[in-house]
Amino acid sequence: MLSRRQLLKTGVAGAAVLGLARLGYGPIRPDPLFTVDGAPFKVLDAESRTALAAIARVMLKGALPRHGEELHAALEKAVHGCDVAISGLPGTVQDEVKQLLTLLNGRVTRRWLVGVTTSWQEADDADIAHFLSRWRFSSLLLLRSGYQALHQIIFAAWYGNPDAWAAIGYSGPPEFMKTYWNE
Repeated sequence: MLSRRQLLKTGVAGAAVLGLARLGYGPIRPDPLFTVDGAPFKVLDAESRTALAAIARVMLKGALPRHGEELHAALEKAVHGCDVAISGLPGTVQDEVKQLLTLLNGRVTRRWLVGVTTSWQEADDADIAHFLSRWRFSSLLLLRSGYQALHQIIFAAWYGNPDAWAAIGYSGPPEFMKTYWNE
């Protein structure tokens, strides 16, 4: 049986080992991409917005502007569209999407399950594309479902945005439908 002194020593030693392990893992840095606190996001937190922006940057390659402020603005619109799309889902599906985003944002799961070793903001496009390809063609149904959820949310958000319609030659809904939606 442990005495009180042995229990305290073991606890202190365990805390020291955990502290050293944390230091060996690397510095703690937040992953903010959009730090606008007053942004009207309904569902997504800062970490989820950053992850979705990085994934959207790869999934929508070729549809997005190439560099600079235009790219940043397009990613912000895509992420805001993801938030709108997710907020329109039933509660149970929203919870599943939030669990998927939590999995993507966890430092350990991002490194070992997703395969992206850096933060989402610093992640290389090739690493993200590799992760998406692995999940898309995985033998595990859960990973394929995760890929499909990300794909559907990001593409619905981007192509549901009227600013993206001109690039694909879509002039918008027919005139009689516009009056239907605006009433």
